[in-house]
Amino acid sequence: MVCVRLTSRHRRNHREWATEHVNWRRNEWSNVLFYDESCFSVHPDNRRIFIWRDRGSRNNPAFVHESVRFGGGGVLVYEGISIDGRSDLYIIRDGPPTAS
Repeated sequence: MVCVRLTSRHRRNHREWATEHVNWRRNEWSNVLFYDESCFSVHPDNRRIFIWRDRGSRNNPAFVHESVRFGGGGVLVYEGISIDGRSDLYIIRDGPPTAS
């Protein structure tokens, strides 16, 4: 899991945003949806696998590692929360949609 530390700039921006919205009324918050998403790969990232073998053993089945090009399938999962509760949990199979 990768965690990104909040910088002093991030903290300052969060405080400014909170200060700007501290007096919002319910009807204003009713138009806001916070959501988060996570992407999970069905196949691991095989780019970091190193294999040490003797010369001439390149095609030996003992040294062949099957992999899926471009990461293979995966799922994108996301859900949101608002003043009225939470959204449905959405699961998009075979990875996130790509831009056209």
